[in-house]
Amino acid sequence: MKEKLKIWNIKLFPKWTIRKMAFVAILIAISVAFTIISAQIVPLVNIQSYKFSFIGLPIKISGFIFGPFVGLFVGIVSDFLSLLFIPPAGYNPVYTVAIAVNGIVSGIFGFYFVQFIKNAFSKDYRLAKISVKIYLLNIKYNNYQAKENFYLVDKYANKIIRLQHKSKYISEDSSNKLLANIYLINGVAFLLMVAAIIGIYMSIAYDRNPAILNNSLIRDKTILLILMISGILLMVVFIIIGRFTLKLERYTVLVPIIVFSAFLELINTPILSVGDVLSLGSGNFDNYFFWVSQHILTSPIKIWFNMFVIYYSYMIVSKLINKNSHLTY
Repeated sequence: MKEKLKIWNIKLFPKWTIRKMAFVAILIAISVAFTIISAQIVPLVNIQSYKFSFIGLPIKISGFIFGPFVGLFVGIVSDFLSLLFIPPAGYNPVYTVAIAVNGIVSGIFGFYFVQFIKNAFSKDYRLAKISVKIYLLNIKYNNYQAKENFYLVDKYANKIIRLQHKSKYISEDSSNKLLANIYLINGVAFLLMVAAIIGIYMSIAYDRNPAILNNSLIRDKTILLILMISGILLMVVFIIIGRFTLKLERYTVLVPIIVFSAFLELINTPILSVGDVLSLGSGNFDNYFFWVSQHILTSPIKIWFNMFVIYYSYMIVSKLINKNSHLTY
C-alpha cells in the first residue's frame, strides 16, 4: 500500500469555523462603523466616491486574509449596511461593484502570494519536497539492491546523497533568500505590468481621440501620465530597497499589499469614474476624463496611505485570527 505524501497546503476554500465567521462579522461591523464615524467627522464621506476610500480598508483586509469570495461578501454586505445609516448622496450600484472589487482583488493576490508562492518557495515546502524525493529514491534503491543491480544502486545512492546535501544546505540557510527574491521579482513584475497597462491605455485613448483631455483637470498628456504612474514607480523602488532592508516576515506581507493596492487603483479608477458620471455628473460620458483625472490626482496618496494602514491593520488582525488557529470551533 502506497503511503500518501502530503506536502502541498493550499486551500482556495479554507475550512470555516465559528471563530472565522465571528471575525468576518467583526470586520463587516468595523467597516460599517468606521464609515459612519468618518461621515460624522468628514461630511464628504457621504459622497459615494469619497466613502469608497473609508469603507474599503476592512474589506481589503478581509479579502487578503480570508480570500476573494469572503472579500466579495464582506464588500457587498458592508456597503448595503452602511447605506442604512448614511443617506446616500448620488448612490449608484457601480460604487457597490467597486467596493466588492476591493475584496476580490485583495483576496486573489493574498491567495497567490501568501498561499501559493509562500508554500511553493518556502523552506518548509522545499525540505518536504526533497524528503519525498529521497523517500521515493530509497524505494528504488532498495528494489535494485534486492535485484543486485549495483550500477543502478550506485546511481540512486549518489542521487540520495546529493539531495541530502541539498537538504542540509537549505536547513542551515536561515535567510530564506529564495522566497524573498521570488517576492521581489513578482512584485516588480506586477507593478511594471500596471504601469505598462496605464501607459498603453492612455496612448491608445489619446491617439483615437485627442479631445478627451479637453474635459480633464490636467490637459497635458505627459503630465497626466506621469501622475498616473508616479505612485507605481515609487512602489517599485520601495520593493527593491525593501528586499535588502526589511525583515522577511514584514517584506512578505508588504509586497502583496503593495501589488493589490496598485491593481485596485488601476481597476477602480475607471469604475468609480463611471459611477461619478452617472450619479454626480450629467450622465454625459464626454466628461468622463474629468472624473478620471480627479481620481488620478489623489491616486498616489491613496495607494501609499492604503498600503501602510492595511499593513499595520493586517498585522494586528491576522495575529488575532491565527491565534489558536488549531481549534476547530
